[in-house]
Amino acid sequence: MRSDDLSPWLIRGVYLFGFALILTAAIDLLTTVWPLRPGQMTWRYGFLGLSAGYLQTPTLGLMLIIGASIVDRRPVVLRVTAGICLATAVILIGVMGIFALDVVQVRGLRPEEAQRSVLVGGVLQEIKYFVATLVFALLGYGALLTERVLGGEEARRPRTPGIVAAAGKDEYV
Repeated sequence: MRSDDLSPWLIRGVYLFGFALILTAAIDLLTTVWPLRPGQMTWRYGFLGLSAGYLQTPTLGLMLIIGASIVDRRPVVLRVTAGICLATAVILIGVMGIFALDVVQVRGLRPEEAQRSVLVGGVLQEIKYFVATLVFALLGYGALLTERVLGGEEARRPRTPGIVAAAGKDEYV
Protein backbone atom coordinates (compact mmCIF):
# COMPACT_ATOMS: atom_id res chain seq x y z
CA MET A 1 0.00 0.00 0.00
CA ARG A 2 1.26 3.44 -0.89
CA SER A 3 0.65 6.58 1.11
CA ASP A 4 -1.39 7.92 -1.81
CA ASP A 5 -3.87 5.11 -1.17
CA LEU A 6 -4.73 6.42 2.30
CA SER A 7 -7.85 8.47 2.74
CA PRO A 8 -7.17 12.12 3.56
CA TRP A 9 -9.89 11.77 6.20
CA LEU A 10 -7.80 9.14 7.98
CA ILE A 11 -4.79 11.47 8.03
CA ARG A 12 -6.95 14.36 9.28
CA GLY A 13 -8.30 12.12 12.03
CA VAL A 14 -4.77 11.24 13.15
CA TYR A 15 -3.79 14.92 13.18
CA LEU A 16 -6.90 15.78 15.20
CA PHE A 17 -6.32 12.97 17.68
CA GLY A 18 -2.70 14.08 18.14
CA PHE A 19 -3.79 17.66 18.85
CA ALA A 20 -6.52 16.39 21.20
CA LEU A 21 -3.98 14.38 23.21
CA ILE A 22 -1.77 17.45 23.61
CA LEU A 23 -4.63 19.80 24.45
CA THR A 24 -6.47 17.55 26.91
CA ALA A 25 -3.27 16.78 28.85
CA ALA A 26 -2.52 20.51 29.12
CA ILE A 27 -6.09 21.30 30.23
CA ASP A 28 -6.07 18.46 32.79
CA LEU A 29 -2.78 19.64 34.27
CA LEU A 30 -3.80 23.30 34.41
CA THR A 31 -7.18 22.59 36.02
CA THR A 32 -5.43 20.44 38.62
CA VAL A 33 -2.97 23.16 39.67
CA TRP A 34 -5.17 26.25 39.22
CA PRO A 35 -4.67 28.99 40.39
CA LEU A 36 -1.13 29.38 39.14
CA ARG A 37 1.39 30.41 41.81
CA PRO A 38 4.84 29.82 40.31
CA GLY A 39 6.46 32.09 42.90
CA GLN A 40 5.54 29.69 45.72
CA MET A 41 8.11 26.94 46.11
CA THR A 42 5.66 24.31 47.39
CA TRP A 43 3.20 24.99 44.55
CA ARG A 44 6.03 24.80 42.01
CA TYR A 45 7.24 21.53 43.55
CA GLY A 46 3.75 20.03 43.23
CA PHE A 47 3.24 21.39 39.72
CA LEU A 48 6.57 20.12 38.42
CA GLY A 49 6.07 16.78 40.16
CA LEU A 50 2.67 16.36 38.52
CA SER A 51 3.93 17.59 35.14
CA ALA A 52 6.39 14.71 34.91
CA GLY A 53 3.47 12.29 34.97
CA TYR A 54 1.57 14.20 32.29
CA LEU A 55 4.39 14.19 29.71
CA GLN A 56 3.60 10.86 28.06
CA THR A 57 0.23 11.89 26.61
CA PRO A 58 1.39 15.01 24.74
CA THR A 59 4.49 13.11 23.61
CA LEU A 60 2.25 10.49 22.05
CA GLY A 61 0.21 13.26 20.40
CA LEU A 62 3.35 14.78 18.88
CA MET A 63 4.48 11.37 17.67
CA LEU A 64 1.13 10.87 15.92
CA ILE A 65 1.38 14.29 14.28
CA ILE A 66 4.95 13.57 13.17
CA GLY A 67 3.93 10.19 11.74
CA ALA A 68 0.93 11.65 9.95
CA SER A 69 3.02 14.48 8.48
CA ILE A 70 5.52 11.93 7.12
CA VAL A 71 2.78 9.80 5.56
CA ASP A 72 0.97 12.92 4.30
CA ARG A 73 4.26 14.36 3.00
CA ARG A 74 3.92 17.68 4.81
CA PRO A 75 7.47 18.97 5.44
CA VAL A 76 6.21 22.22 6.99
CA VAL A 77 4.21 20.37 9.66
CA LEU A 78 7.20 18.11 10.25
CA ARG A 79 9.50 21.13 10.65
CA VAL A 80 7.13 22.80 13.13
CA THR A 81 6.73 19.66 15.24
CA ALA A 82 10.51 19.14 15.17
CA GLY A 83 10.98 22.66 16.49
CA ILE A 84 8.41 22.07 19.22
CA CYS A 85 10.14 18.84 20.26
CA LEU A 86 13.61 20.41 20.34
CA ALA A 87 12.37 23.47 22.25
CA THR A 88 10.60 21.19 24.74
CA ALA A 89 13.82 19.21 25.27
CA VAL A 90 15.72 22.41 26.05
CA ILE A 91 12.97 23.65 28.40
CA LEU A 92 12.91 20.31 30.21
CA ILE A 93 16.63 20.61 30.97
CA GLY A 94 15.86 23.83 32.85
CA VAL A 95 12.82 22.26 34.50
CA MET A 96 15.01 19.42 35.79
CA GLY A 97 17.32 21.92 37.47
CA ILE A 98 14.48 23.93 39.03
CA PHE A 99 12.72 20.79 40.23
CA ALA A 100 15.91 19.41 41.79
CA LEU A 101 16.33 22.63 43.78
CA ASP A 102 12.68 22.55 44.85
CA VAL A 103 13.06 18.93 46.01
CA VAL A 104 16.01 19.91 48.20
CA GLN A 105 14.06 22.82 49.71
CA VAL A 106 10.82 20.86 50.27
CA ARG A 107 12.79 18.00 51.78
CA GLY A 108 14.18 20.42 54.37
CA LEU A 109 10.64 21.53 55.31
CA ARG A 110 9.43 17.98 56.02
CA PRO A 111 9.87 16.04 59.25
CA GLU A 112 12.89 13.77 59.32
CA GLU A 113 10.86 10.59 58.74
CA ALA A 114 9.32 12.08 55.54
CA GLN A 115 12.51 13.47 54.04
CA ARG A 116 13.55 10.19 52.43
CA SER A 117 10.22 9.80 50.61
CA VAL A 118 10.46 13.35 49.25
CA LEU A 119 13.94 12.58 47.94
CA VAL A 120 12.92 9.23 46.39
CA GLY A 121 9.85 10.81 44.76
CA GLY A 122 11.98 13.64 43.42
CA VAL A 123 14.53 11.24 41.93
CA LEU A 124 11.75 9.24 40.23
CA GLN A 125 10.28 12.42 38.71
CA GLU A 126 13.74 13.51 37.56
CA ILE A 127 14.15 10.15 35.79
CA LYS A 128 10.83 10.78 34.00
CA TYR A 129 12.03 14.23 32.97
CA PHE A 130 15.37 12.87 31.78
CA VAL A 131 13.73 10.17 29.64
CA ALA A 132 11.23 12.69 28.25
CA THR A 133 14.08 15.07 27.41
CA LEU A 134 15.86 12.32 25.48
CA VAL A 135 12.67 11.33 23.67
CA PHE A 136 11.88 14.93 22.66
CA ALA A 137 15.47 15.51 21.52
CA LEU A 138 15.49 12.33 19.42
CA LEU A 139 12.05 13.02 17.96
CA GLY A 140 13.00 16.60 17.12
CA TYR A 141 16.35 15.73 15.56
CA GLY A 142 14.90 12.78 13.65
CA ALA A 143 11.98 14.86 12.42
CA LEU A 144 14.36 17.56 11.20
CA LEU A 145 16.45 15.03 9.29
CA THR A 146 13.31 13.45 7.83
CA GLU A 147 11.95 16.89 6.90
CA ARG A 148 15.10 17.65 4.91
CA VAL A 149 14.71 14.44 2.93
CA LEU A 150 10.97 14.91 2.55
CA GLY A 151 11.36 18.57 1.59
CA GLY A 152 13.94 17.60 -1.04
CA GLU A 153 11.64 14.92 -2.45
CA GLU A 154 8.78 17.41 -2.67
CA ALA A 155 10.99 19.86 -4.58
CA ARG A 156 12.11 17.15 -7.04
CA ARG A 157 8.68 15.55 -7.49
CA PRO A 158 7.02 16.51 -10.78
CA ARG A 159 3.66 18.17 -10.45
CA THR A 160 0.83 15.98 -11.65
CA PRO A 161 -2.40 17.37 -13.02
CA GLY A 162 -4.39 15.49 -10.38
CA ILE A 163 -5.60 12.71 -12.64
CA VAL A 164 -4.29 9.23 -11.83
CA ALA A 165 -3.90 6.90 -14.79
CA ALA A 166 -2.95 3.26 -14.42
CA ALA A 167 0.39 2.52 -16.07
CA GLY A 168 0.59 -1.07 -14.94
CA LYS A 169 -0.74 -3.47 -12.38
CA ASP A 170 0.76 -1.72 -9.29
CA GLU A 171 2.17 1.42 -10.85
CA TYR A 172 0.66 4.87 -11.09
CA VAL A 173 1.68 7.77 -13.24
